[in-house]
Amino acid sequence: MKYSLNEFMRIRLEERPVCDLLLEGRTFRLPDARCLPVLTGIEEPVDRDWLVARFSRELSRDTDDATEFVDRLVESRILRPADSEHPLMPEVRSWQQYGWTDALIFHCLTEGRPYSDVLGAQAPEPAGSVLAKRIAQQEVPPFWKHLPVPYQPLPPALDYPERDLADVLLSRRSHVAWSEQQLTAEQLSRVLRDANAPLLEMRCAAEQDYRTSPDVLMRNTYGDLETYVVVYDVVGLEPGIYHYAPDRHALGLVEAGDFRDRVRTAFVGQKSAGSGSCSLLISAVWERHMFRYANDPRAYRTVMTIMGQFAQRYLVAWTAFGFTTFPTPAHHPELTDALLGTDRFEESGIYLITAG
Repeated sequence: MKYSLNEFMRIRLEERPVCDLLLEGRTFRLPDARCLPVLTGIEEPVDRDWLVARFSRELSRDTDDATEFVDRLVESRILRPADSEHPLMPEVRSWQQYGWTDALIFHCLTEGRPYSDVLGAQAPEPAGSVLAKRIAQQEVPPFWKHLPVPYQPLPPALDYPERDLADVLLSRRSHVAWSEQQLTAEQLSRVLRDANAPLLEMRCAAEQDYRTSPDVLMRNTYGDLETYVVVYDVVGLEPGIYHYAPDRHALGLVEAGDFRDRVRTAFVGQKSAGSGSCSLLISAVWERHMFRYANDPRAYRTVMTIMGQFAQRYLVAWTAFGFTTFPTPAHHPELTDALLGTDRFEESGIYLITAG
């Protein structure tokens, strides 16, 4: 029988190389790096005797030891019979044809993992007990972000016009002309207040109760998100970039000026991104999210899902006032960092909603 190398495997170059079998969801550690020239040299199907001879020579082992090692490689599926393939390989090739190999690797690595925040655990532990241990070992990340700048309280919120909810939901569109309305600080106040109402409630509860009920941190759904407001043409506010503090219902000026062109450039040249009356830029604070979901890389998916849920609140609120909206996640991370003054490995601006 002839054998081939596993078709979809990641090799990590550690002191003892690690093979991640992405489709099988299994990981194996090789004895040492001398195995790699043999494995990576398998470009065509080879027979068992060839494998035994090569590993015997490379690893300086006798034939019996090399034979046992080859058998383990076959059993683990690092090596597979050349006349068969994993049933998902046709789909893998489809992803690769679209240039989605990196996405597929992440998809496989975060799929089918045990739902546990404890390394090596066979079953999930209650979130409360896991978080209680974590809280005892390290400081909980700050619940609120406040920049060292003056914060300007937003004016009283303006009421929405009388509209049926179904009409609001069904009328939301992205690719239409901007409305001819003038956006005011009072309308912006209402949008920010209403969209952030559940964030404020859940974050306050988490801050108050996490010591006695640690699992309240898991119910702090939007606790890892921040909102920045880029003002272009809003009555009552000077143009510039502001950080929104939901606990104060106030805006802190990050930098004054006209940022239309920089927003367009940061969001891959999309003209609509820097048009309209203002843009809301939602960011994720990674330490807060990682503290809640330590040892679970699948949680990277979670924050993106939460981001989309939160963005919908803004979209509906803007639509209720009759404004046009343009949402987009397409951006250049370094340029978005430069706008917000953030480091994308600590906090990343991810989703933009322009309204006007």
